[in-house]
Amino acid sequence: MRKFVVVVLMLLVASANVQAENILLATGEWVPYTSQKMEGHGFISEIISEVIREMKLTPRYEFYKWDRCYSLVIRGKVWAAFPYSHTEERAKEVLFSNSVGESTTKFFCFGKGKDFPYDKLTDLKPYKIGGVKGYFYEEAFKKAGLNVSYTSDETSALRRLAAGRVELIPMNELVGWELIKKVFPDKIGQFRTLDRAYDRDELKLIVSKKYPDSEKLLESFNNALKAVKGTARHKAILKKYGLNTEQ
Repeated sequence: MRKFVVVVLMLLVASANVQAENILLATGEWVPYTSQKMEGHGFISEIISEVIREMKLTPRYEFYKWDRCYSLVIRGKVWAAFPYSHTEERAKEVLFSNSVGESTTKFFCFGKGKDFPYDKLTDLKPYKIGGVKGYFYEEAFKKAGLNVSYTSDETSALRRLAAGRVELIPMNELVGWELIKKVFPDKIGQFRTLDRAYDRDELKLIVSKKYPDSEKLLESFNNALKAVKGTARHKAILKKYGLNTEQ
């Protein structure tokens, strides 16, 4: 009996150690940055995996809709979610990592013959805008008084654009063209982006304030990120996805 108890205790300790080595993160579908269906889960996921391994931990990813990802971070159910842009509103509720990548967002439109000139967001008030609930631009669009209808994901927003229900949608440039190739392969030539970029920003992890040892993990992550950036491992990931290896 004593031997049995000892074995059980050893198994429990081993299980606890394995659990301690794992770190839980949430993300969603945002090809080519992150995807449950891609090998390595996309290039941002691969970079983050490399950083977490540098921390001597093992990343564990769970995939959800983006509003759910954010909610899980707020509640401390996961340590972090990614990739997110910094906003003042988010900074009231979460911590941010250093930059893990970059994003250029442009307005996509469908069909030819109509121009949408703008220098500032308020110039877009006459048009019907589509967007994804919980994305970084929501606060700015509200302040600008834009006519926006939101969906739960970019595929739905893109379908509404192609159907003429909205006239413009903001999307990361890489993500937008990847999604168009997937959803509307026979209509690629009918999509275009406005010349003016809406936003160029750094992508970061949003980090929970409630997750155990969260701030210590964040400090360790940022240190490991600095150690990984510019290395052969980091450049190999960027090269794999046809990206600039000098990022």
